[in-house]
Amino acid sequence: MSACVGSGFLLKKWLGSLLLPLPLLLIISVIGLMLLLKQHKRSGGGLVLFALFSLCLLSTRPVANALIRPLESQYPPYLVDAAIEHSVHDIIVLGAAQVADPRLPLLSQLGNAALERISEGVHLALAYPDARLIVSGYAGGEGRSSAELYSAVAQRFGIDKSRIIELPEPKDTSEEATAIAPLIKGRQALLVTSASHMPRAMRLFIKQGAEPIAAPVGHLAKESRAKLPFYTYLPNARYLERSETAWHEYLGLLKEALSRQR
Repeated sequence: MSACVGSGFLLKKWLGSLLLPLPLLLIISVIGLMLLLKQHKRSGGGLVLFALFSLCLLSTRPVANALIRPLESQYPPYLVDAAIEHSVHDIIVLGAAQVADPRLPLLSQLGNAALERISEGVHLALAYPDARLIVSGYAGGEGRSSAELYSAVAQRFGIDKSRIIELPEPKDTSEEATAIAPLIKGRQALLVTSASHMPRAMRLFIKQGAEPIAAPVGHLAKESRAKLPFYTYLPNARYLERSETAWHEYLGLLKEALSRQR
């Protein structure tokens, strides 16, 4: 049974990775080149041009921000100083990518999203000293799970281990929601995850009967008030990654919507 679950998870990851902009457009380009070699010049050339043009557009700041902003704007930032006075019983920090390389400093073993999430989790734990800190995320082949690394970071910054609940088993957001929802039943909880990921995470928690308060971090669609030079509108790998992040979330929302209709 566990082997079937594991293979299903890997299949989902493979499919999700292949449907991201870069691999998908590269596949379209290869198909276009094959058609060109078989003398189907119009259709082959059209596919290659479509892939290149799409790749250039997705690598620009205006397009990347336009894709990710609707996701990030659904839940406002949680500001401790401006928050309505209420008790906070739990602070949830969802897992993110990590490379548990013991040769590196602790913080260097976490990806950018993970650093943003646990930093906010620690900030909130310090602001609400009576709240539990629930950290999740599995190892994924690494020596240490996201949950374990999060816990180590929190303790490094003064959070007592007795306040921390580690959940190293959940492999994705759906499993995290399933595992965490019973722990926060009847309790006031803050949910910390990336702003673009928050809409999907909240849907999955609500599906499990939990309604935490959103505390999004890691906003990517930032607009400078200064006049930006023209070169900032040129294609850039950083903006392609931003488009890919948005694309990944839209795919996840589509999958979640389709599963509800079954």
